[in-house]
Amino acid sequence: MTVANLLSTLRLLLSPFILWAFAADRGEWVLFLWATAAATDILDGWAARKRGEITELGKILDPLADKLVTAFSLTGLIVWHGLPSWIGWVYLCKEGIQLGGGLLFLRRRKKVPASNIWGKTGTVLFFTGFFLYYFFRPPWGALLLLPGLAVSIIALGTYAAQWWEETKV
Repeated sequence: MTVANLLSTLRLLLSPFILWAFAADRGEWVLFLWATAAATDILDGWAARKRGEITELGKILDPLADKLVTAFSLTGLIVWHGLPSWIGWVYLCKEGIQLGGGLLFLRRRKKVPASNIWGKTGTVLFFTGFFLYYFFRPPWGALLLLPGLAVSIIALGTYAAQWWEETKV
């Protein structure tokens, strides 16, 4: 397994502990887990590009880990910190559609579509918005969570356009 894939796997395995940290009201652990998630996300991308470790497995592990960190973080903020639940529902619906489309793409093209700048930007906005919302409360976190949600929906549109273009007969 490559270094990049190990870092993504670490982020994936740590993601459920975010929910535990929220439930236990352990802000220091929430911060530690978010910092670890952000660091491993940056480092796995760097390792994949610099070391030539871009793999089909990594194209699955990295976004999956990001999605789990995001989903567990949204859940914790909704359940224990008053984030409006509609944000979580919109995110989950978008992810369900994206997952289904990704599986169709994989089935037809036998490859995993790579993440793009829209998806990466959405992740950065979400991670930053989580921190601001948790530690400084609304409206600061919402100023980035809502654009993060919007950018992730734009990402879905770009992936759908890519799928449409590459699967046309």
